[in-house]
Amino acid sequence: MTFTQMRNHMMSHGTASSCAEAASSRAQSAQASFNTIMLILDAIIMASIIICRLSALAILGLVFVLVLVGLLIAENRNMPWMRTYA
Repeated sequence: MTFTQMRNHMMSHGTASSCAEAASSRAQSAQASFNTIMLILDAIIMASIIICRLSALAILGLVFVLVLVGLLIAENRNMPWMRTYA
């Protein structure tokens, strides 16, 4: 049987349509996997952005608290320019 005869025989029995459906199914599966991977990567990127922003806010909050504590300590000390004479 030659290649042309085999192809014609397969086409007449619907094999080509099942192969086309299988290829389409594989393509859809690959696209679904790609979409899933992209969603996971997007979630990781968004989480890292949120974590970076929260850590930056925490650092700014810590600096603010340290400045306030430093000002309170400086206010309570007996500094020469703050002495009151009776």
